[in-house]
Amino acid sequence: MTAIISAQSTSEEVCDAFSSHIKGSRVIITGVTLGSIGGEVALQLARRDPAMIALAGRKLASLQETQQAIRSVAPDIEIKLLMLELASQTLINSAGVMAAPYKATPEGVEIQFATNHLGRFLFTNLILPLMLTASSTVQIVNVSSLGHKRGPVRFDDIAFEGGKTYDKWKAYGQSKTVNMLYLDELAARLGHRGVKSISLSPGRLYTGIMRHVSKNEMRKCDGKLILDPKLNWRTLTQGAATIINAAYNPSLFGRQKWIHGSYMVNNPVQMDQAESYAVDPRNAERLWSLSENMVGQRFVY
Repeated sequence: MTAIISAQSTSEEVCDAFSSHIKGSRVIITGVTLGSIGGEVALQLARRDPAMIALAGRKLASLQETQQAIRSVAPDIEIKLLMLELASQTLINSAGVMAAPYKATPEGVEIQFATNHLGRFLFTNLILPLMLTASSTVQIVNVSSLGHKRGPVRFDDIAFEGGKTYDKWKAYGQSKTVNMLYLDELAARLGHRGVKSISLSPGRLYTGIMRHVSKNEMRKCDGKLILDPKLNWRTLTQGAATIINAAYNPSLFGRQKWIHGSYMVNNPVQMDQAESYAVDPRNAERLWSLSENMVGQRFVY
């Protein structure tokens, strides 16, 4: 019997539905601070007996805190910190920032583009050859957002004239658009080798990523003014459910059109919710070349 997954489904319910697929799996998750959506995913997966969970992030103390929380519910699970596991089958890219004030990396890259995309692009492409060697099928999940509707990629001015014309919401929208385009191109290049990629919007969630957002801005974080800020907000466990569904639901990849760069919103695949510029293969190919130039490395598969 096929599990019925809806926008109201929780991470516990989705894990129950796909527990046989989670058991014995090996997964890498980025952005796993406790109280974040990635942290919720890690905790819920840990309860279903995966073979290994690798927690990836910038701060060792935060990783250790999440590790301790996992140990309290699944004391025997294998956990790796800041390490790449050769036999991993699934990579969940969850780390990110939202509507941050203008800042550039030492290399001069706008911070939201760097954090939400370039870090994922480099990390994913560096580990992919190892994952492909170890498994005939690989799942890559990118946490994007309906915020991609705030704008396309500014290919001729990624950095907003070095901050002179910076708009934190347009920059956020750009970074969420590239989350989708990257997996579109990744699927085009590696779908034939068993790489299954999907990007998603987990819905509006009140987590630490909202630290740069005022209460008024919370009402319109997908580009539309929502008069009642209580409307359409989701719980942490509901947001995590979409990620777990994307990573472990076998039926999602049973149809060829769903394998290559699909887009999920609150659990169902909803390609009609993706703006045309976020699924344009020409933009995807252009983004790949731009990203390679920015990280100074070519990835040939």
